[in-house]
Amino acid sequence: MKNDFRYPFSVFTATYNRAHLLPRVCECLTKQTFKDFEWLIVDDGSTDNTRDVVAELKSKVTFPVRYVVKPNGGKPTAVNRAAQESQGLLIPILDSDDWYVPETLERFWHHWQNIPEKAQPEFVGVTALCSYPSGELIGDRFPQDVFDCDFIDLRYKHMIGGEKGGCVRTEVLRQYPYPETLGKYVSESLVWNRIAQKYKTRFVNEVLTIKEFQPGGITRDGRYIQVRDTQASLLCAKELIALGSRLPMKPRVRAYANYVRHSLHQGISFGEQAAGVPSKAMFYLCYPMGAYLRTRDASLVAEKQAKKPQPIAS
Repeated sequence: MKNDFRYPFSVFTATYNRAHLLPRVCECLTKQTFKDFEWLIVDDGSTDNTRDVVAELKSKVTFPVRYVVKPNGGKPTAVNRAAQESQGLLIPILDSDDWYVPETLERFWHHWQNIPEKAQPEFVGVTALCSYPSGELIGDRFPQDVFDCDFIDLRYKHMIGGEKGGCVRTEVLRQYPYPETLGKYVSESLVWNRIAQKYKTRFVNEVLTIKEFQPGGITRDGRYIQVRDTQASLLCAKELIALGSRLPMKPRVRAYANYVRHSLHQGISFGEQAAGVPSKAMFYLCYPMGAYLRTRDASLVAEKQAKKPQPIAS
């Protein structure tokens, strides 16, 4: 597999007004047993002292640090910028509220190198488990300690859920950019479902990322953020529906219900919704569920708006 990259890894951190968390990210990178990497920070238009904090951190570390500032556009635009800026073969995505165990990059590289060189072009990267700071596992373990599978089958056939952390080939991330015209919230599933139709992932049962979800973050307040910005969620549902019989029945029902839900959020008429799906029977069957979800969303929005709104952080 041809490698024109400068480093094995460009560790990517998107940040928006989270200067106070960056020293912890930097500390975990300083402790990495694998040293051949750069740290790529994409600042999504922060208004706090992020620039000063990065400058101070950069002066204290021995690994390369690159700091890119862009106008605020949400995490998807930051990911796209990182893919273009990356000088690493693989991009480990390390959020500002996460940190790595000391062996994380070493283990990512070990598992990537264990994929036969001729087979590496078939893979997008390596994904491992995550835990809370308490050590409690987040989500499900994989069916095997080393498990090769695409994201669609993992999520919808094997029903493996929960937050995971890994590294992605830079060139694949460049092939599948996040849409930037659908609002600031774009579900990762939209991109990963597209990638899964061409590439597999090596999944490993090792806890390599520690997560501490922050108030106002995408994961912690995901449903509310998703409801406020539904264009990408509607597109994701449409593309899942288009998979047809590849999607098992329960996920297919959920996809149709979400299609209705987000269509209603977008003000799309019943007739137009019905005309946009391959199975009218499934659409009619799932319409009540989708309408209920839309009503539930409205209650959530009303509840949130009654409280002080939290900013969306990258």
